[in-house]
Amino acid sequence: MGLFSFLFSKKKQFRSTYEAEVFRNAFREDEKLFLKVGQSDEIKRLLELGEQVNSSAFKQKRKEIEQLSYKGSECYKVENQYKALLKQRRLKSYLLICNSKELSGYEQVKKTAEYQEYQRLKVIIQSVGFDKKLHAQEQEAYKVIMQEPKIAALIKFEKLKHFKGYCELKDTDLPQEFKKLTAFVKSDPFNQERRFLLDKHRYKTLDDYQLLQEYEVLRKRPEVVKYNSLLNSTYFMGMQKWRLVFEDDFDKGRLDTANWITRYYAGEKFLNDTYGVGDDMQLYLSENITFRDSSICLNFRKEPIIGKYWDQKLGFREREYKYTSAMISSALSLQQKYGRFEAKVKLNHSSITSCFWMLSATDPVHIEVMKCESDGVRMGQKNKRNSAVKNDVQLLKNINLANEYYIFTLEWTEEKMVWMINDLVVREIQENIPDIPMYLVFSLGANAVLSDKKLPTRMEIDWVKAYQLKR
Repeated sequence: MGLFSFLFSKKKQFRSTYEAEVFRNAFREDEKLFLKVGQSDEIKRLLELGEQVNSSAFKQKRKEIEQLSYKGSECYKVENQYKALLKQRRLKSYLLICNSKELSGYEQVKKTAEYQEYQRLKVIIQSVGFDKKLHAQEQEAYKVIMQEPKIAALIKFEKLKHFKGYCELKDTDLPQEFKKLTAFVKSDPFNQERRFLLDKHRYKTLDDYQLLQEYEVLRKRPEVVKYNSLLNSTYFMGMQKWRLVFEDDFDKGRLDTANWITRYYAGEKFLNDTYGVGDDMQLYLSENITFRDSSICLNFRKEPIIGKYWDQKLGFREREYKYTSAMISSALSLQQKYGRFEAKVKLNHSSITSCFWMLSATDPVHIEVMKCESDGVRMGQKNKRNSAVKNDVQLLKNINLANEYYIFTLEWTEEKMVWMINDLVVREIQENIPDIPMYLVFSLGANAVLSDKKLPTRMEIDWVKAYQLKR
């Protein structure tokens, strides 16, 4: 299966020329937005945030935060420890007594002379082998002092169950440990951590969540959504890589001589005159260039004329031509190695050849971007190999193009050459790629005598553009 058969075996459809131009117009508008957004602070911030929020560390942190549970946490363990201590009988008694007014009064009574006397008498009375008869006076004094209100209250206080629990703990480390534990569970840091762990939406309280929200807001802005869709558009990114360096839309009604010459490059540069070469049946004259509906027309006429001719053996001679025609060339304004070159040309299937081609000023190599004849459209190149010129210009089989406008494009890079019609690839080569600057030529010509019925005729070009790859 040949290349062209392969390309069209999948029933690829041409865009209409109108659609192809709509895509180009849309591209120009999209590119303005793309460049504006791409240079904005918002996209810089979005890229910065995107790198952060889409990182594995950021995602892992979120996962860990959302999987946190209060149960089993250090806070949970400390709080349970605190609650367990609160349930201890002795600690309850200690806490009930330690800061009470009763204990304060008790301590004050212990500082009095009555208490000292009470303690002295108590030691005697409760001593082993105490003799009531021998110490009758002390026993009576002990009974009297126990009736003193302060001492009686003190004795009653000492008999309380809670006071006994207080006494059991007051000289141990437990009260101090409990005090520290209480201070901790009542502290702001503990309660903040506790509230955080108990909050099912705890992630939303973090700065990370605010960053994620900022990222989502930026990402969903219409111009950013459009920017990202353009990044993923094969057509847009394929076009966006090119920088426009040359164009002419021929809407001035006259030829822009800063862009075009109207004869072969050597005739312009060395002769200041036009001439013919090879099998040319026509002489190219600037008078045959006219304008119509914002298009340039290269007109082919039956018009006998004497003009110069280049003979490879004899040099420049004069001869009679039966026809005159027209050409335009960018030889003085644009000679470029590699790029994207395209033009909107109206086909004219006839024995007169209309051609959009590229030539080198120093080498016999030339490229047929589009060569239209009666049997169809050809594309390819003539390349010099080992002193011989290899003709690799091929007819596009199984492609029927009407006598209408089409956009013909050549993308030429160091790696390959790609031909397109209305953006559909119809030919591609990756070998013998030219690597010399070339210029654009549009011409209308014949190499045989024509029927007068076919004349006059013309080639119409709506616009021409050339691009370079952006650095």
